[in-house]
Amino acid sequence: MSERDAPKAGWIGRLPAGPPDKSGLARIVDADEGRDETENSYYEEAADPGFTWIETAQRRFRGQYLRRLRRLADRDHFGGA
Repeated sequence: MSERDAPKAGWIGRLPAGPPDKSGLARIVDADEGRDETENSYYEEAADPGFTWIETAQRRFRGQYLRRLRRLADRDHFGGA
């Protein structure tokens, strides 16, 4: 099964990938020394434990799903079970 044929391919593409939002926003706030209230509020929202938990779970699910698709493609390619 290829990634394009997967039933959840479009949905998975919208899940976060890469580093957590919290990390990038922390660097921005540190560089500005916390003077911008808007940036601070964005960081506080991204650093919220509930938000980080959901973001981590989504990133983990995305990775697991894509690994499963690769495994299934390899199995089909090499004539596995």
